Amino acid sequence: MDNKEKKIDTKTLNELIRSGSILLKITLTMMILSIAAVVIYLLDKTNILGIVGNIFGILSPLFIGLIIAWLLEPGINYFVKNKVGRKLATAVVYVIFIFLVILIIALIVPEFVSQVNELITKIPSMLNSINVFINETFSKFNSTDFDLTTLKDNLIDTINESVNNFATDNLAGLVSKLESSLKVISNIVLGLLIGFYLSLDYKKVTKNINMIVPNKYCDDVSKIKKSLNDMLRNYVNGTLLSCLSVMILSLIGFLISGVSSPLLFAIFCAITNLIPYFGPYIGGIPVVIVGFVINPLVGVGCLITVVVVQFLEGNILNPIIVGKATSLHPITMMLSLLVFEYFFGILGMLLAAPIVATIKIICLFFDEKYHFFNKIKES
Repeated sequence: MDNKEKKIDTKTLNELIRSGSILLKITLTMMILSIAAVVIYLLDKTNILGIVGNIFGILSPLFIGLIIAWLLEPGINYFVKNKVGRKLATAVVYVIFIFLVILIIALIVPEFVSQVNELITKIPSMLNSINVFINETFSKFNSTDFDLTTLKDNLIDTINESVNNFATDNLAGLVSKLESSLKVISNIVLGLLIGFYLSLDYKKVTKNINMIVPNKYCDDVSKIKKSLNDMLRNYVNGTLLSCLSVMILSLIGFLISGVSSPLLFAIFCAITNLIPYFGPYIGGIPVVIVGFVINPLVGVGCLITVVVVQFLEGNILNPIIVGKATSLHPITMMLSLLVFEYFFGILGMLLAAPIVATIKIICLFFDEKYHFFNKIKES
């Protein structure tokens, strides 16, 4: 009996320790997110965030160049390892990159713009179908004692106003932005040039950055930088491949379903897929609504496509392609999305995962070095 009681006590003790460890991690996560939210709120209220945003806007070509140089560095290294000179390797990789970008733009953008225009022209007929459906639905309740005429009229007015505002403010605005975004294009071209020159002397640039760091912190900075570089590269590569898979699978499903502007909705689903957890719903709702407006069978086809694609992406593609690049707990990710969405909108939701993962890597590094968590447990 004594031996059995000891075994039970040991098991219970292990469960309590495990539960305490989980609660501690959740508490620390809440503390980090709360501190981040307070800091961002104070920066926003003191207008420092706005000033930082303006600085980023002015220096956007430099940041674009840094991102391009960082993304293309593995390709350049591949050629360099195969005994190709650094300058020639950089030129070849950038030529391939520019060619692929131009090819994608030539293939997708004209069709994308035409499908947006096609969707805009079909909005009046879609609204008419919605109005007919609402009138037929409410006419079934005419025999009852309730007067639903006011409710029906308000519902129709609200839907018409919302759809018209969306069409004029978003879809039409999107077309005009695609046709006349000279500033964005010039920043990208300038960023491409900056990225090319940074790639030519990539190692020298990184060495110069390291020279800013005091010697006693060089090893620590190198470790953090390596961890961040591995995480971000795996995250970016995996996410882009996952989004491309979602776009192709969605396009095939929407083409079979017969919905209008299938490429437009497939690209929208791929872009919103960048947002963890909430993105698939944001991307899937519009195409399902449009599908049901066109025809119930089209709506069902769109709904099946969205469900199947998101099931494949969430259970097969994402674990295999993206893997555990960020290693974030779902609760941490959801809280991060809520915080970043509140302050930065959709852009904040897109950047929440890599930013929070970066903070986590830095915190884990300092915990590994100074054992903060162990000290908290012992206190």
